[in-house]
Amino acid sequence: MVSQKIGSTVLFLPDNMEGFMAGEPDKENLENKEDLKHKENLENKEIRVLEEIVHNYSEDDYHSQITSRKSWTAMYQLAESRAGLIEWLDIPKQSKVLELGAGCGSITSALLKKGAAVTCQEENLYFSRLNARRHAQKELTIYAVPFDECEAQLADDFDLAVLIGVPFPADRAERLLRTIRAHLKPKGMLVLAAENKFGLKYWAGNKEPHTNRYFAGLENAGIQLYSKRALEDLLGRTGFTKQEFYYPYPDYRFALELYSDRHLPKKGDLNYNIANYEDDRLLLFDEQKVYDSIIEEGQFPFFSNSYLCLAADDGGEGIKQETEYVRYASDRSRELAVRTDLNGRRVCKRPMYPQGARHIAHIAEAYERLCRQYEQTDLKFNHCVLHTQEEGELYAEFEYLHAKALQTQVEQAAAAGNLKKVFDILHKIRQYIRNSSQTVPFTITKEFTHVFGNIAGISAIQNAACSEVSDIDLILPNILTTDDGTWHVIDYEWTFFFPIPQDFVIYRTLFFLNHENPNNDGLTMDRLLAAAGISQEEAAVYAQMEEGFQQYVTGGLIPYREMVNLLERRFFNITELKADYDRVVAQNNLLKGRGIFKIARAVKKKLTGN
Repeated sequence: MVSQKIGSTVLFLPDNMEGFMAGEPDKENLENKEDLKHKENLENKEIRVLEEIVHNYSEDDYHSQITSRKSWTAMYQLAESRAGLIEWLDIPKQSKVLELGAGCGSITSALLKKGAAVTCQEENLYFSRLNARRHAQKELTIYAVPFDECEAQLADDFDLAVLIGVPFPADRAERLLRTIRAHLKPKGMLVLAAENKFGLKYWAGNKEPHTNRYFAGLENAGIQLYSKRALEDLLGRTGFTKQEFYYPYPDYRFALELYSDRHLPKKGDLNYNIANYEDDRLLLFDEQKVYDSIIEEGQFPFFSNSYLCLAADDGGEGIKQETEYVRYASDRSRELAVRTDLNGRRVCKRPMYPQGARHIAHIAEAYERLCRQYEQTDLKFNHCVLHTQEEGELYAEFEYLHAKALQTQVEQAAAAGNLKKVFDILHKIRQYIRNSSQTVPFTITKEFTHVFGNIAGISAIQNAACSEVSDIDLILPNILTTDDGTWHVIDYEWTFFFPIPQDFVIYRTLFFLNHENPNNDGLTMDRLLAAAGISQEEAAVYAQMEEGFQQYVTGGLIPYREMVNLLERRFFNITELKADYDRVVAQNNLLKGRGIFKIARAVKKKLTGN
């Protein structure tokens, strides 16, 4: 191997690739099979896209570049949100970390931000080069060779080994894991993320990512995938006898949430399942409904789409993390992106970027002002305390309430046809919103325009009553009810201190209720608005305000969840395709015996020869 230094990063390359960093390798001298693969990559436009982004933009700009270029490869290799899988882990500063299959460095980036000393292995030369460019200002070591070729050069005192989505065939899995174990300290930890062989998305019609085939893992065809039990057995046989499993959702690639055996999902939680960024998919059933059935039977861990496993030998420490559930709100501007952690006793909201400290402080101020505004009512706001960690990071801590979501009560009543109970609950919400102690007239302020934009037809709400302090997110999932009947608001992140029409807050509550129950004729938007006394003209203004608010939250960025549409990925609903087929067959049967069917067959034969 030869080494080259790019800034503070040291890159180790195969002997025949000296000068690789100085420019493109000489195509005529690429001799072995691996080099031929890299030669093919030279013509790959996706590699060019990666190079353009890494060479010309900072990480702050990656998101906008990925969505504007509509590149799945760039999304997978560069998106910071990929690091959500491990960003929440408690990793002490200066920990020595070995990362295998590092790609272009999205996980590497998160590890470096935690102050870890990172050594990477990634045999794709181009990905390794981009990782080096991306982190040229960091002290980082990258081996751009297969693991077997650099293994002898690695130290044997790593605190952490990280394998994210690294496939390993059954015949080499034990040897690989035993080798990794040998390079860890006696109390070192393995962080392993892998697809679940029995993940629900593969039953539902997603292709298996390593083979790009339907049902490949389920049928034991192609790459070796593991169930939870098989993974537990494999790790146990190779010395990793202590294990803690987490369940990334929708999967480990872009985890929006991480569940654990201490905090499993509830019915209705798993509602983001169309995430086929890499290719088209089939749609064999409604995954949310099937997940609800699975959760009801207590079988979610078996069907989780992927696993994050923390493993060590019997002497390992820190396997059982304090955090038992994580949720990311990452499709936002950097000033507003937050991570929410749950550990059973408390809930914490933390900024994902330094720019978000002000937003966290704002939440604490919102708590104080909302409590004062609603002190004459029995509506309670979950207690909030602001903390500062030793590193100076600000976070907000809340009490974890064991209570029932108002959303669940409404859904159960609607499913039972008890619309009177639904409208009684909505009436009570309207009373809380419209009976706040300080009512002020509506005026268009600088702050209003900043959050909601310029609104057409705004004169329709010129006489609207407003509150001095407005929690515009008083939607059903954010209100819990305790056994004594008290209503507790658990999330008041979107609270503002300028005049906002009270009816806009009500409109949002109704809008999201209708969105969750689109097929319930008793909960149409027209009926909900009429019951609330909100005119169609006012609703049109509030719809624009909602759109402007979403733009404010994202900072104008296109959320990654829209990449399925931007990439023009299709999903084929088998039920609908079968119905279409039946209609065609029925039509053909009508044509039989009338001459037209015979003509059609003759034309087909002439065109195809069959």
